[in-house]
Amino acid sequence: MAQVSGAHFVITLLISPRRPSALIRLAGEIDMEADPALSGVVERLSIIAPTEVVVDLADVAFASSALPNFLARAHIALAADSALVVCRPGGSVLRLLRITNMEELVTLRADLPVAGDWTPSSAAPLVALPAFGASTD
Repeated sequence: MAQVSGAHFVITLLISPRRPSALIRLAGEIDMEADPALSGVVERLSIIAPTEVVVDLADVAFASSALPNFLARAHIALAADSALVVCRPGGSVLRLLRITNMEELVTLRADLPVAGDWTPSSAAPLVALPAFGASTD
C-alpha cells in the first residue's frame, strides 16, 4: 500500500498481488495541489501494468480539471486491454466527469466492485448513476 497526502487530499494506492489489479482511493480536494501525487500514481501504474484499475471517488469533496486530467493520463499509461473503472462519484464530481466526456475513457460505476486482496469493507451496493443533468446534491 502506498499513501500520499497533502493539506487537503489523500491518495491511497493498493495493489493486488494475485492478479495485476490496483485500487486507487482519492479523498478530499483533488485539484492542482494533488497533481504531482497523481502524476506519481500514473508513473507507478505504468510500471505495474495492471489489467484493471479501480478509482474510488466516494470521499472526494471537490474536483477540478486535475481529476479528468489524471484519468486521461492513467488511461494512456495502461495497456489497451486494461480496464479503468471509476466508482462512487458524488453529484458534482459525476457532472465534471460527464462534461469532460470521461465516459469515453473509463467505465463509471455507482458501486465499488469486490475484487481480490484489496476489497474494502465499505463496498457499496449497486446503485444506478443518475442521468446527466439530474440533481444529486
